[in-house]
Amino acid sequence: MRAYSRTRSLRTLAAALVAAGALSLTACSGEGSGGVGEAKDAGPATTVSQASQKEKGQPAEESGKGDGGNTAGTSGSSATSGSSGTSGSSGTSAQGSSGSGSGTDSAGGTTSGGGTAKNSAGAGGAQAGRGSEKGPTDTPCTASNSKVQVSSVSRPLNHLLITLTNTSGATCNAYYAPYVGFDGDQAATQRIEDSKPQAVVTLAPGEHAYASVALGGDGDHARTSRKVTVSMTGRNDAGSVGGTATLNAPGGKVYLDDNASVSYWQREMSDALTW
Repeated sequence: MRAYSRTRSLRTLAAALVAAGALSLTACSGEGSGGVGEAKDAGPATTVSQASQKEKGQPAEESGKGDGGNTAGTSGSSATSGSSGTSGSSGTSAQGSSGSGSGTDSAGGTTSGGGTAKNSAGAGGAQAGRGSEKGPTDTPCTASNSKVQVSSVSRPLNHLLITLTNTSGATCNAYYAPYVGFDGDQAATQRIEDSKPQAVVTLAPGEHAYASVALGGDGDHARTSRKVTVSMTGRNDAGSVGGTATLNAPGGKVYLDDNASVSYWQREMSDALTW
């Protein structure tokens, strides 16, 4: 009977030791994993995943460059994106207009334009730079390749100002004086020979020349004119060339007499208005 009790006690003690060992192992396991219910640190796992994805994704990234250059990792663990391309543009833009017409400017003058006006951009305005270079030319400025404007001035009295603007893409010469006519005139207005400049006025594209018209005031055949006609002289001074610009008189009409006269073309407006 005593032997049986001893055996039962040993069995109970062994069971208790086994239970204690199991609890000890469970506690150790819980401490090593940060406790039951705690989230695992994702840092090391992510690092390993990034390295793995980088190694595995290398071929995909290289092939991705050919069709857009975008490669993404799985589940957001790593992402690689890249883009390459070449973008460029080049070209020449040019605008041109041709024709003739007339209008009224803000100063009470009228304008007639003809020929071809060119405007280009690109390469730092190289074409515009070339166009502004002056060189020897025999081409006369005319109503076809230039714009003609006539306007009134406050000083000197009884004067008109004619402005010639080169609207072509090449230089031209404003030879001698313009031929100016008024309503009913049988001949062009006489020139002021003393106004002849030392050299011919050469105009690059966009530049201006000026001539003044003295309307008289104490001469015979005083009259009123509602139109002003302007045409240009050729190099040999043998008559008008390049057509005629017919303009409305500034203010609707002008008064003149047989003493009316026109100056030679001048480079400066102030020089033209001294005559």
